[in-house]
Amino acid sequence: MPIALVTALISAGGLVLGSAIGAICSWFISKFSLHEQKRLQKENLNYQQQCKCEEKYVNANIIRLDFCNAIYQSIRYLQKEDNYSFYNCIPIYKEYHKIVASLCGEYSLKELSYIYQLYGILEECSKMVEFYWRNGSVDIITVRNAYKNVLEKIYGSNYLKVLSKNIDYIGYKDLCNDSLMKEGYRNVLKSLDEICNSEHEK
Repeated sequence: MPIALVTALISAGGLVLGSAIGAICSWFISKFSLHEQKRLQKENLNYQQQCKCEEKYVNANIIRLDFCNAIYQSIRYLQKEDNYSFYNCIPIYKEYHKIVASLCGEYSLKELSYIYQLYGILEECSKMVEFYWRNGSVDIITVRNAYKNVLEKIYGSNYLKVLSKNIDYIGYKDLCNDSLMKEGYRNVLKSLDEICNSEHEK
């Protein structure tokens, strides 16, 4: 067999073998890359889900704290109005519409309306009290009505009965289960508690 032919066959065989090895390597690399891509996508999805759950937990806690603090502060003021020489605004999360919106999947439109309505009253009360505090003048009736409006929104006509309670001995569970509270707000507080507790159980 001529040397030229042998050389040509060896070269051709080398090319075929090289192509085959390259194809096999490319297949393995492609398969590994696809597997790695799926793994990274899954991890990213899990991370996003975790962040979303943590955000929901934090936002539920903020709303719960705002509502409870508003109840306690309003009751305490109306019970001891004569002893108050200064006025505290009811502290609320300023961008409450954002944290409420993040919980849309947890509540019906009616329940979201309950939350927004109460935040609106809390915001109005806080601004009113702050106005009198900054100006150094006090309209006792206006301030009293501001705190009363908060309790009336949550308890309705039962707000006077709430004022007979010792607020220092009322815990969050008692607050959620208080039959004097309007059912809608009682259910909202319970669900906020459930969201917070579910995060702790993970």
